[in-house]
Amino acid sequence: MIANITDGLESGNLVLKVLTTNTVDVTLYTEDKFLGKVIQPRAEAIQAIGEHGLAILIKFFKDGTPHNYLFDTGSLKSTIIENCDVFNVNLHNIEKVIISHGHYDHFGGLMKVIPQLKEGSELYLNPECFYQTHQIDFRDGQEVSMKELEYSLEKLKQNGTITKHRKYPLLDKKLIYDLAKIHRVKIIETREPQKLYKGFITSGVIEIFDESEVTKGRLVSDEINNFKKYTARDETSIYINIVNKGLIILTGCAHVGIINTIKHAQKLTGIEKVYAIIGGFHKVNVPIAMIEETIQFIEDLDPEVTCGMHCTGFEFNKRMSVRGHPSHTLGVTGTEFHL
Repeated sequence: MIANITDGLESGNLVLKVLTTNTVDVTLYTEDKFLGKVIQPRAEAIQAIGEHGLAILIKFFKDGTPHNYLFDTGSLKSTIIENCDVFNVNLHNIEKVIISHGHYDHFGGLMKVIPQLKEGSELYLNPECFYQTHQIDFRDGQEVSMKELEYSLEKLKQNGTITKHRKYPLLDKKLIYDLAKIHRVKIIETREPQKLYKGFITSGVIEIFDESEVTKGRLVSDEINNFKKYTARDETSIYINIVNKGLIILTGCAHVGIINTIKHAQKLTGIEKVYAIIGGFHKVNVPIAMIEETIQFIEDLDPEVTCGMHCTGFEFNKRMSVRGHPSHTLGVTGTEFHL
């Protein structure tokens, strides 16, 4: 399937602003090498708050008209609300909100955001976002049969086979729909790619080209509260085509794998050139060899901007920095991308 977004956005008409991520830094200097494409916050971020979560404002101009979208809403402390005040962002101007996946550090601020949206604004998410509640992780990524899990859950915990069994905060479907109805916000549940505007499209369910990129040894609950193998089927990314520059890949966490996410973008849009890769890359606690493979893949693509934040992890950014790829930069709360 090829989704036509060749009617892209002209370069210089798009600004991405990080409204919340894990880190706040007022000493991070803007690097001259980006020629104004990446601008780091300084004094304006002194009152901003960092949290384990992600929210990015997407602001663009088409035919002189401004448009504003929001990619994710940060975590449960709703720091996005306070940071919007710090950065003079009016959520009432948001036309579309896109939730990347059903983890609380990406939908956490949604209940506070919806009441501030204008009537007629739209909320896009994959329906599986509502069921990401229970999670079980196994030692060393090993696989356990559903039958074995059903009859020996406690034993598997006791012998250390299960390293994590958690119930995470739920994106409550009824609460969200009730709130959206009150404020006349339209909810679009979809597993399919959605064209948001000329040159803008959501990924839909991301194809898995390489299973090794997906987290191993993890089970999650489904809509009938059974467990199933985790393959990040709830995850949505955003792809933006900048004319004569290529694709911008926006990711929430890239649980399905950042390489899979990029390959899916190229296949979906028919556009091979990648201009920028921004968001969470989920390279925490993965083998060094996999991190190096990802870095090599990105270097071969030769984008102009690569910014892994939130769940990307120290090791990825350290190795990108050491290798000195000209696209590499850091993203903190308040970082802007002018693309």
